[in-house]
Amino acid sequence: MVEGDLVDLSLPSLLHALSKEGSTMTLRLQRGIEQGALHFSEGTLVHASSGQAVGDTAVHTLLSWDNGRFRLVRDPDRQPRTVTRRVSEFLTAPAPQRPHEPAAGAPAMVQGSDESLLTELLTLLTRLEQDRVRLAEGAIERDSVAALLVLTAVVNSVIAFVAARCSDSDMRPSRVLPRLAETQPYTQLLGEEHDRISITTAAGVLKTWESTAEERQSLFRDLCRALLDVLGVYCNAASTFFHGSRDREEWKATFDVFIDGLWTAVQVAER
Repeated sequence: MVEGDLVDLSLPSLLHALSKEGSTMTLRLQRGIEQGALHFSEGTLVHASSGQAVGDTAVHTLLSWDNGRFRLVRDPDRQPRTVTRRVSEFLTAPAPQRPHEPAAGAPAMVQGSDESLLTELLTLLTRLEQDRVRLAEGAIERDSVAALLVLTAVVNSVIAFVAARCSDSDMRPSRVLPRLAETQPYTQLLGEEHDRISITTAAGVLKTWESTAEERQSLFRDLCRALLDVLGVYCNAASTFFHGSRDREEWKATFDVFIDGLWTAVQVAER
């Protein structure tokens, strides 16, 4: 891991070096309470995030930083492809008009359009990416209950997003959990509280179960898989909000990458 100050080594210099060297890693940035990340795969900048912005917009936002801290970390996980331009283009071309801000005199984007929905969902995943990173980097200090809490917070964030846009009672956790229990028995250890997933029972079982370390790891994995199955239900529900297939398929592809990353982080957390 390499750390430094952007005053000493500018972000354009870092981007140029990572691109030229064909690096596969993540460049994490922090300026006060602001954070951002730039993900490279074999020298190609594939994904960027800064606050609620993702993709090209996030890259331009971060390039405006002339101070702050940076940290380079190895990142073997696949990332969603949100960046559309080469590093050289970002470094030589001016920032374009923000894609979701209409030009003066142009009609505002219709609320609830596929484009705005996709932006909201990608922004949500970008926020939740911090929790995936916490799991993958061992920030929970190998505490299985803490890992379950982090994963549950991710699931409940997506549930809240769906619930705000869907009044179907069948999408309440109290209805979803029994359906999943037919094929995923460990879902029975999950509970529902105020239309959110609760792991009170699951955490209690994990804490008090007298067994070998291998058996506890197996239970931990099964509980995480149950939570990811719940997450899958709600992410699929979110896909039904789209009117057209293009943005729906982009959302599904991005979510698949995200959930694969969560599962990889879970496997790291249990070691």
